[in-house]
Amino acid sequence: MSAIAPFLDMLNGSGDPFRRHPENLAELQLAALRERFAERRAQIRVLDKRARETGVEQVRTLSDMVPLLFAHQVYKSYPEQFINNGRWDHMNVWLQTLSSRPVTGVDMAGIADVDDWMARLRRAGHVVFSSSGTSGKNSFVSQTEADLKNVITSCVKLARAIHPGMAPRPLFMMMPPKGAHRHVEAVIEAARVLGSATHFTFSQPATAGDAIRMGKMRRAIAGGSALPSEIAAFQAHASERQQRMTGEIDAFLDKLMAQRERPVIIQGNWPTHWMLLEQARRRGIGDGICHPDTVITGGGGLKGTSVPADYREQVQRFYGIPAEGVQNSYGMSEMIGAGPWSHKAQAYAICPWIVPLLLDKSGEVLLNPGTAGGTVEGRFAFFDLLAEGYWGGVITGDKVTIDFSPEGECDGLQGPLIRSVARYADLEEGEDKLSCAGTIESYVRGMLDV
Repeated sequence: MSAIAPFLDMLNGSGDPFRRHPENLAELQLAALRERFAERRAQIRVLDKRARETGVEQVRTLSDMVPLLFAHQVYKSYPEQFINNGRWDHMNVWLQTLSSRPVTGVDMAGIADVDDWMARLRRAGHVVFSSSGTSGKNSFVSQTEADLKNVITSCVKLARAIHPGMAPRPLFMMMPPKGAHRHVEAVIEAARVLGSATHFTFSQPATAGDAIRMGKMRRAIAGGSALPSEIAAFQAHASERQQRMTGEIDAFLDKLMAQRERPVIIQGNWPTHWMLLEQARRRGIGDGICHPDTVITGGGGLKGTSVPADYREQVQRFYGIPAEGVQNSYGMSEMIGAGPWSHKAQAYAICPWIVPLLLDKSGEVLLNPGTAGGTVEGRFAFFDLLAEGYWGGVITGDKVTIDFSPEGECDGLQGPLIRSVARYADLEEGEDKLSCAGTIESYVRGMLDV
């Protein structure tokens, strides 16, 4: 039997995967790590090269995983001219370096843009999703259909863990009905499974091409290389987009207030909640617009949005809900599933198929305390045992505190708990470039040969 099977059972079973761990979870995780490494090394040339150069022939302990982890920046390691010049065949070659399945069977005739490229890949069975690309360069990660199914299932598990026994209620989603980011499709599909009536804020799809163009233009303006005509066109487009969004936000707000006599769920992140609050204030709408049993989701970081220090409390008062009505989770695009925040435990749970690997800031030394337990602070890395289409080992830009032996009121949550999360880039100490990011990127560039 595959060592991955118990984790699929935990995902697909009827129980709560955050509160029902097997006693030998660490043993099961290590066995699954060994299996994944053996499988993926034979499929992903970049991983095999890294293993050979670091001398890791097999995974005996968690420390053996550290040199095999990929920095999250690696998924944007393609040369930008590939997209700028429409070299989609070259993008396929790049994608193959980081994918576990052959990138084949793709109709390459007449691809119009990056979103068309992703759609062609999807039709060929390669479920490629994109990051938001706020820097002007998107990340692209290749999944399998099984990966996407597991993401959707994990969203359902997360919702049920946060709201146990909650009857279906109207769902207000602060996003478009379509988009290049995996989160859009996964959350929408999960909502359908949960049987909620769904309302969306925005009508226009969130495309990868728009994110790239906007990010690149911002970068060009900041660097002084943008032409006056380009700046004028960008500003005109931004103004038109802002007018359209304002109208859609108003319509969304009206629908939401029409439901004030019944509890609803509002799916969003902190920047979108703040955007809705500001528009309500411009219209003279006061606080307490929702039923007090309404639940909202937060998280996602501020993404450069300028907000006051007490923005969370202001959002909570705006909706008119208690602190327990604000539900967060911790996860990311490269991870299947996210861990719910528990107000009782004051911590995030970790999915049992996610192996937390706490590193020093440089990303080179494992800080997990082992059987000694305790609370440790460091850079968050992880291995996703369920990832099929790509290598599941990722080093993030997050500084976290993990309690490896939690005691007291833990709300039934089992395993290590994440007590705090911050981004190194937002802290005074700043972010250092990970050495592994440059190394793996050089491997990728060396394998392109195009």
